[in-house]
Amino acid sequence: MNPVLLRLYPAGFRRAFGDEIAESYREATEGAGRRVRLREAADVVSHAVRLRLGLGSAHPGGRLFAAVAPFALAATAAYAAFNLVGSAGDWYVMRAAGTADRVGPLMTLMNGCYLLTLLGAVAALAGRHLPGALCAVAGAVGSSVAFLYPVWRMPPDLRWELVGFLLAPVLIAALPLACPPDLRPARRVRGAAGMLALMVWAVLLVGALTVIDPLGIGLLFPWRFGVPMVAALFLAGRRAFAGIRTTMQLACAAAPFIVTIYFSGWAQSDEILALLGALAATAVALRLRRGSGSDTVNPA
Repeated sequence: MNPVLLRLYPAGFRRAFGDEIAESYREATEGAGRRVRLREAADVVSHAVRLRLGLGSAHPGGRLFAAVAPFALAATAAYAAFNLVGSAGDWYVMRAAGTADRVGPLMTLMNGCYLLTLLGAVAALAGRHLPGALCAVAGAVGSSVAFLYPVWRMPPDLRWELVGFLLAPVLIAALPLACPPDLRPARRVRGAAGMLALMVWAVLLVGALTVIDPLGIGLLFPWRFGVPMVAALFLAGRRAFAGIRTTMQLACAAAPFIVTIYFSGWAQSDEILALLGALAATAVALRLRRGSGSDTVNPA
């Protein structure tokens, strides 16, 4: 084993488990090809970096990211579906008006990236965590990069106001990558047929929302974001909610939704403040309830 890989680990961990790590690496790569060696080396580097950053499953940071990961994926899926519904609704109206040919390659690229983000987040929620999360990040990066062209043509003082709009989806989509591998949820959908059915369901949901109300004016409730959000949370399942055990985890799990709701245009600054107030009150109530429960002494 390359000594450089071992030196990536903290000194104490390296002294205690260095020989064991080297032996495991040797057994995994003995007689293996270049691809297997690269994969094993990547796993070692990833593990070492997690320990350096305190993001292992035994660290509070790792458990925090594990609790937040499904909610970040749900927010990513909801935001991508929201953008797809809006774009598809515009195309639907333009097609009815006979002007659909005005849709340029830039919009096509954005829609492709949104679709990749949606399908990646759905796959990750279904249990294909790493490939799904990587696809979601790639789609989020692609859509933000595609937005740079119209943004760069704006006045310089307006460009910086849109930095958060471009970076927030990427950061939220990347949060699940920090989840420790041994804390990732088990696969909820098994087999290629089940995964394909789930992907088709996600696409059909976007199509149904578009056809029902292409202009987005039928309901006062922000259904273009709300319906995909509920569907994504349903896919995350009860296990995701059961993983929220502390006030910090609750706040961090809600943050991706608050940010995406703000950038989707459904909530203004004063409404965001109201949401934060409601979240703070909920956190305090949960803390008091758990505190009173722990203070209760059962009679002998």
